[in-house]
Amino acid sequence: MQPEQRRAAILDAAVAEITERGFARTASRHVAARAGVTHGLLHHYFPDHDSLLAAAFERVALEEMDEVRDTLASDRDPLAQLRELTEPYGPGGGESAYRFWFEAWSEAAHSPVLRRTSERVAKAWHELVVGVIERGNATGVFRCAAPHEAAWIVVALCDAYALHSQTGAGVALHEMASVTRRITERELGLEPGTLA
Repeated sequence: MQPEQRRAAILDAAVAEITERGFARTASRHVAARAGVTHGLLHHYFPDHDSLLAAAFERVALEEMDEVRDTLASDRDPLAQLRELTEPYGPGGGESAYRFWFEAWSEAAHSPVLRRTSERVAKAWHELVVGVIERGNATGVFRCAAPHEAAWIVVALCDAYALHSQTGAGVALHEMASVTRRITERELGLEPGTLA
């Protein structure tokens, strides 16, 4: 294999291991065995375990964002784009993807390299939401005075409810989704019920 192919194969193995075992229980030796490489060769590409986990997380996150960008490009209506950003990533949506993100965030508390990766990814996701809000403002669909602030509110609310839905919150998914829609409508100057 060429070096980039080998690196990609190791990342494939890391993503598969993390998906099955979780971040905390994935060891470099598991990844090396799955990729069919020695532990030493794995560390030639990724100097330490945290770098490997961060690269795997970034790959998954960027692939998800690329999918969302493609979807947003296919429909320029700001309301449709907003729904595309909030519905699958709100309460009850994309549960396996959520688990990957939440575990990465949990590990980021103890890993500077994973924390830096998480910050980069969070900012990129935020910018996607800002872009939708700004397009909505430009077309008169939204009336939002602070798109950057509103985008963080929308992202944080979706993330918080998604976390609760994964960890057994005492509130039903439809109630979480209703609150998410209502607050998003308020932040973007939409009529109540627009996102229902």
